[in-house]
Amino acid sequence: MLEFDRKVGISVVQTAPIYMDAPHYVSKAATLEKAVQKIKEAASSGAELVVFPETFLPGFPYWSLDFKRQQQFAEIWGKLYLESVLVPGVATNRLCEVARQTKTYIVMGINEKDAKYPGRMYNSILFIGPTEGIIGVHRKVNITIHEQLFHTRGNGGKNIGVHSTEIGNISGIICGEHIQLPYLYHLITSGTQLNCSLWPGYNEVSSGYDLKNEISTTTKALAIFGKIWCALASTYIPESERPSNFYSNTCFDQSYGGSGIINPNGQYVVGPVYNEDTILYAEADFKQNLWGMSVHNLNGSYGRGDLFKLEINNNENEPSYSSNSYAEVDESSIFPGYTANQMNNSTYPEINASIS
Repeated sequence: MLEFDRKVGISVVQTAPIYMDAPHYVSKAATLEKAVQKIKEAASSGAELVVFPETFLPGFPYWSLDFKRQQQFAEIWGKLYLESVLVPGVATNRLCEVARQTKTYIVMGINEKDAKYPGRMYNSILFIGPTEGIIGVHRKVNITIHEQLFHTRGNGGKNIGVHSTEIGNISGIICGEHIQLPYLYHLITSGTQLNCSLWPGYNEVSSGYDLKNEISTTTKALAIFGKIWCALASTYIPESERPSNFYSNTCFDQSYGGSGIINPNGQYVVGPVYNEDTILYAEADFKQNLWGMSVHNLNGSYGRGDLFKLEINNNENEPSYSSNSYAEVDESSIFPGYTANQMNNSTYPEINASIS
């Protein structure tokens, strides 16, 4: 049963992963320890939930292919894969340990490495609890622009579920998933109370596509649609922490932050904060979720399941599999005028004659 008579201490970490000059590029170990220190800092300030940006561990790929430097791109790609996070694994064990020590829930953006399929990576969210350990993983269902050079799309089922925890029902959405309206609807009707919105952070542009505007607008819209709290975590990389010898087609200079905490009315309680390495704090009162539902409630008075149905595909995204069952085809529909008995004749002499 959902509880609304509760308050939760939320914290959002706006900082940078550890990026390095070639040939090192990224470091899971160094970024993990930085995250551990941020978690301890947030917990000491009373946070029950600590949220990190998109693929914070070991870092978001702010680079794309330069056709004149394909070999170096391959080397960076391989390094990112080697430094990516196995679930479970050494890095997740460390985070589980810190969650127990600090009595906090951790929501961490990770570049996940598949344990089964070589070379397969995901843009994922890792959910960890102080007593539960690993609660779940969400793998981004649609990969945006250059991310398609790195990531595989996530599945349905548990991958797009809501997690019931001691601090309430929590969910996670990554970047462009905020415009996947069926996914938002699914999370809302599955009972989320607090969504963790993870973004890489990009600078605004004078014309064309403006991610800075999208980050704020779509996250606020989700809060309004669902009457939920949103913890928006976006990366900020200060100039002093940008590598000077990395790769030609890279944009570390465009990651400005923009993190904030948004209430069920779509209002910033704190933030958005730009160009600052910081941790944001707010107390989420779930009674405000209820107050918003008195006007619009997709699970109640505004729900029209009789008109609109959402079907979820729970199949796994497997590159190969074995199946002992095949759909039966009514071959008489392919060759009209022939009976089922005629179609069961393995030689089909008349059909073959007609075809020839």
